[in-house]
Amino acid sequence: MPEPNEAACAMARAFVEALRKEAASPDPSWCLDEAELDALALGRREASLMPRLAADVVAAAVMLGRAFAPAGPPAADDGFPVLLVRVSSPDWVEPMRCVVGPCLLGLGWRVRDGEGGRGAWNDRSRREVVVFARDGASREHRPDRGNETVGAAVVAGVPLIGVASDPARTLPRDFLRAVDREVLVAPLDAEVLSLVIEAVTGEVPPLAALGDCVAVRAAADLRLGIRPGRGASEALERLGRSRLRERQRTANAPRLEDSLGLGAARDWGLGLVADLRSWHEGIIPFAACESAALVSGPPGTGKTRFAAALARSANLPLHPGSLAQWQGSRDGHLGHTLGAMRQFFEEARRSPCVVLIDELDSFGDRNTFSEHHRDYSSQVVNALLEHLDGAVGREGVVVVGTTNHPSRIDPAILRSGRLERHFRIELPGLDALTGMLVQYLGTDADDLDLAPVVPLLRGMTGADVEALVRRARGSARRAGRTLTVDDILAGSSDGTPALGDGLRMRCAVHEAGHAVALLASGASGPVTLTIAPTGGLTEHALVDAYGALTEGDFERSLVMILSGRAAEEVLLGDVSAGAVSDLAEATRCAAAMEASWGFSADFPLLSLAPAQDIDLARMPWLMRPVLERLRLAYERACDLMRTERLALERIAEALFRTAYLDDAAIRALFSGKAASPRRRAGPGRGAHRTHDI
Repeated sequence: MPEPNEAACAMARAFVEALRKEAASPDPSWCLDEAELDALALGRREASLMPRLAADVVAAAVMLGRAFAPAGPPAADDGFPVLLVRVSSPDWVEPMRCVVGPCLLGLGWRVRDGEGGRGAWNDRSRREVVVFARDGASREHRPDRGNETVGAAVVAGVPLIGVASDPARTLPRDFLRAVDREVLVAPLDAEVLSLVIEAVTGEVPPLAALGDCVAVRAAADLRLGIRPGRGASEALERLGRSRLRERQRTANAPRLEDSLGLGAARDWGLGLVADLRSWHEGIIPFAACESAALVSGPPGTGKTRFAAALARSANLPLHPGSLAQWQGSRDGHLGHTLGAMRQFFEEARRSPCVVLIDELDSFGDRNTFSEHHRDYSSQVVNALLEHLDGAVGREGVVVVGTTNHPSRIDPAILRSGRLERHFRIELPGLDALTGMLVQYLGTDADDLDLAPVVPLLRGMTGADVEALVRRARGSARRAGRTLTVDDILAGSSDGTPALGDGLRMRCAVHEAGHAVALLASGASGPVTLTIAPTGGLTEHALVDAYGALTEGDFERSLVMILSGRAAEEVLLGDVSAGAVSDLAEATRCAAAMEASWGFSADFPLLSLAPAQDIDLARMPWLMRPVLERLRLAYERACDLMRTERLALERIAEALFRTAYLDDAAIRALFSGKAASPRRRAGPGRGAHRTHDI
């Protein structure tokens, strides 16, 4: 008995031969006759002794033959079963429709389209087979359409064949109830592609030369790429170009191995790349790969860049989409939006790829929809869930969702089996930002002293660094010279004028106040301070999660938040409006303590709303206890600044002078172990007097 692969190849070749015989019959619609096309183009007619077969139809026959190889096709007699042929994607439905008749039943059978309605089969001498081939593109491709035809064919004993990629959604309901045998047609692989090229071109391609062409699984790509009489080498070249076009989306993206500032998402991605390599080599099944994740973070931190880098490292094309894209495909009508979404996922399932669903929070949460658009929005979310179920876990398909607001996503999207992993990309640290700057500068970085630039990167995102380098290169290009550090320094301000000495000192005092409060409270995480043209920035890594913090921890946090304003009052004699973000953060924290986290003196066991949803304007009775918490915290902050005034002065002056202080320098200045030269500052904006710092 031949080996399974040999048996599969033998069955496939037999089906291709059946196609050739069928092609010799009058005008089979699926057969290509390029000789006639050439005759029309050149004004001459040529005869062809051998019918020319379309590559996608040949591929369907080969894949069908391999699917039937283990047990063989059913006998073409009165016992022919109601047969379901399940294909890998909708674009294979039509090619498969062309081959099921001649390959499974042989010559002399008339294929009747199941969409033609109920027929009469009194004359059994007319050998007919009813085929329902549904790809979901028509509104008629629904389970409630075609059931009468199914019933009549079953009663008459007429063979019934259904072809679909999603039978439950597209084929008649009664057909699925009547199915006797289901055949799953596997996607195209190297052996199938080799047989197709041989059958169409007459030349056997070497398996080693197939390479990435195997990943070109769209039927149209095969039909256009593999042409009769053109040779195997030209077919491989055309398929390779098609694959190359798919990868142009990630051509300029860095590899995941070279990406910086992506945190745990990078580690997960590298692990997935290794698993995909093992899956491709047949070592593990695809089900063993964690192939779906949600990536969140502030704008510009590299969420979309992560997906592109993952695609490039995994050697897969990137397939991006979003709700805005699907709504904008036509007029935003529900049917058109759902149709565009369905087409997107059907294309994604054709071959291995990285699916990117951008701005996932735009779908919303069904629990929060208002009445006037609940039906529309709920159906959109339901459709997304259905498509995620079909895409997540699909062989070779990786799904990455991105969002700025993970709390706004419907929980069903994030459950196990869908986007169950969640990685947050925070603002990158200074080391990562410096590495990004070097990456974007390329070889120019070798000739530049970047030390003056590095402190200015604090608080930027990866997108900011990329824009900085782009602006600097543009300035140098327009000036007709090579890139200099001055170009980068000028670009870092983005048109913002440099801070004057007075405002620079006020920023230094403000940020020094935050640092003093952190160190006085025993903060163990690293603390860094920065002054940029846009203002000051204090960064501190929070060690404990919010759920583990006590009321005392939050009270100390309020003191730290308000210490910048307190430092201005103690050292400069007045305060500026620059503390508005601190006041907003402190107010949110105090409100959450009173209404969400269970620290209210009057109602300690009540949690009225999630912390992010508390609105003081709608809860005016909260203002008094919130204000009292803020007043006490601010008094403690001012007392602390007076107590640690010397440390505050040392840190503020050093920050004024250097524009950046790392954790070690700040701690040394706080303890008094680092000397800081004295320098007089100019008047601050709105200040009434100057101070020696």
